[in-house]
Amino acid sequence: MGTVGVLRPAFAGLALLLALPMALGGVAAATEPTSAPTTTEDFIRALRPDAPAADGKPDGKPRTRGLALSTGSAAEPAAPPPAPAPAPAAAPAAAAKPKAAPRISFQVEFAFNSAELTPKAAGILDELGRALTSPDLAAYRFQLTGHTDGVGNPDYNLALSKRRAASVRDYLTRSFGVSSNRLVAIGRGSQQLLDPANPASDANRRVEIVNLGS
Repeated sequence: MGTVGVLRPAFAGLALLLALPMALGGVAAATEPTSAPTTTEDFIRALRPDAPAADGKPDGKPRTRGLALSTGSAAEPAAPPPAPAPAPAAAPAAAAKPKAAPRISFQVEFAFNSAELTPKAAGILDELGRALTSPDLAAYRFQLTGHTDGVGNPDYNLALSKRRAASVRDYLTRSFGVSSNRLVAIGRGSQQLLDPANPASDANRRVEIVNLGS
């Protein structure tokens, strides 16, 4: 988010991208705004942890081989049975990768240079609020992380990102009764640009919502 003194076209609000980066180290990459969730069902599907995969592994029981023991005559002792072939070495178990925390991206508009939500923002947050209070997500906690673009004073941008994340949290708490214990609001300012090649890009002005688990 740019600061005072930066020329920008006049318009009612700036789009804030609530992002689903599943991108950094084992986390999934952010969705494009055009494919972002817009309904309660979309939010539920995006934020609900995946169901445990069916266990397709073998039962782990050791396998034995039958040995044909030949009998010899009384005068000639039976030859000793051949030694069983060594069992193949067990393949090393693949290190289980931690599942990526579900995250979503969608746009929330704020008044210019402000943490005040616009009516359009309230509409999309209503869908999110219904999702967070649904039986599918009611048991989980979530983190809201505010981000700004790279234009302007870093300290100012950091403070603004915190205020915007808190504004989203407060709306969900006030309008849908989502417990404040379930929502953690923090800010990163311009420290983690989604599009570092274009510091002023709208894509950088976002808030991430991440499922922290139960």
